[in-house]
Amino acid sequence: MITSLDQLSADARAAAQAWLDASVAVVDADLRDDVRDELTIALCEGLDASAGPEEVAHLITEIGPVSAEFVADPDADPRVGRWFGIPFDLRPPTGERFKEALWDPADPRLMKPRAFGAGWDMNFGAAAVKLGLIEPDAEDEPFANTPHDAFALAAGFPALMAAAVVAHYAVRGRSLPELLPSHWGPGGRPDRWVTKGRAASTDIGLSLVAAAVGAGAASRTHGAGRAGRMALAAGLAGGVAKMTVIRPMKGGWWVGPTLVAGV
Repeated sequence: MITSLDQLSADARAAAQAWLDASVAVVDADLRDDVRDELTIALCEGLDASAGPEEVAHLITEIGPVSAEFVADPDADPRVGRWFGIPFDLRPPTGERFKEALWDPADPRLMKPRAFGAGWDMNFGAAAVKLGLIEPDAEDEPFANTPHDAFALAAGFPALMAAAVVAHYAVRGRSLPELLPSHWGPGGRPDRWVTKGRAASTDIGLSLVAAAVGAGAASRTHGAGRAGRMALAAGLAGGVAKMTVIRPMKGGWWVGPTLVAGV
């Protein structure tokens, strides 16, 4: 085992670097550095300082090609990708994509790229599995037999965001400026303003609407329709909460990505 490719001979190091260059050339640009680091670690763990080009070639064969999930698709839809690390999908939304994003018990990730828009959606299927409410292979038809407790848990998110917005204005209300931003320009600087009272009533009102939609979805609807309403409530609640936090700040280039990630 070595700690750096610099410990290899010139020929062996050249072979390793050539393979690394070729491997990451097909990887999505956002992931190249991470993939290169992982491949370098694999080489260092499998080689010693005396290894020559033959040993490097043998190890490369054992490691194999880069996983297909990291390979950039030359025919990929430009409406799908990442912006400053934030995933986005601007294709016309479909029920199937919403189902895959919101309910996938077999996928352990709690957050998955949003089915439409930018940012991430909560994978309620993974949350239900982690809480012991269902098994990973509990159902083939998303949401069809989802326990009520799982949706009740999901409804807690918009309610929590509403409570946070109310608390924000209750605690900080007096110290906030009399005018707060309502719109930001391309550079992230505020260019429209509203009174503090109007900002508070708008943010609190929208957050309470989101909480009500979430509660209604958890108690009165069923199946995929229930999940769609829950996603609407979560997206609205997250967006309003971020708007509330950003309003008192001076703004900057980060405002756009932050707001987009919250919708």
